[in-house]
Amino acid sequence: VAPEIIVDTAIREDIRLIGLSALMTTTVVSMEETIRLLRERKPDTRVVVGGAVMTQEYADAIGADCYAKDAMATVRYADRVFGYEAVDPA
Repeated sequence: VAPEIIVDTAIREDIRLIGLSALMTTTVVSMEETIRLLRERKPDTRVVVGGAVMTQEYADAIGADCYAKDAMATVRYADRVFGYEAVDPA
C-alpha cells in the first residue's frame, strides 16, 4: 500500500495506531516513507513495526514508536496506546 494512502486514511479516519509489517528488506523503505509522512501530517499517530526482517535497530532507524517481535508484543503496545488495563482471563 502506498504511504500516501496509509497517511490519508489515518487522517480521514483519525487513526491513533498503525501497524506496519515487513517480510522483505525492500519494503522497509516504504515503511520509512510512511512514518516520515505521518510525522509531518498526523504526528499524534503511533506506529508499531514488526515482521520477518524487522529488528529493533531497523525500527529505531526508520522512526517507529515501537518494535514488536511478535503479535503479543503488538497487543501489549496497543493496550498502552489505548490506555487499556491488562485483564486476567481467569
